[in-house]
Amino acid sequence: MIGNLLNILLGLWLAYSAIFAHPAGDMNIAALAAGAVAVIAFAAWARRTDPMGWPSGTNLVLGTVLLVVAAARWAVYAPPLLSFWVLLLVGIAIAIVAMWSMLYRPDTPRSRVST
Repeated sequence: MIGNLLNILLGLWLAYSAIFAHPAGDMNIAALAAGAVAVIAFAAWARRTDPMGWPSGTNLVLGTVLLVVAAARWAVYAPPLLSFWVLLLVGIAIAIVAMWSMLYRPDTPRSRVST
């Protein structure tokens, strides 16, 4: 649960950083790589306690996408507009999926009382 809470905050920070960077999407590569590693670590931590596996698995994939974007921006020039959309959408998706995992609890079977 704590891993999901941290991923919510981290996803919102990624979206905020994408919007308010100057120019938009031109985030520091080291901060982007650190954020990607943190998303992966928090998703792996949340995976141990989640009743469903898909939210943390999705955040693991999204963290890997951020790591690939950081490596691509380090290796070659990536236009800030492309980075803006990737960071914004991935950040929002991380926050939404982590929040879903925190708030949604599947129904547990109740014991039946025979009369």
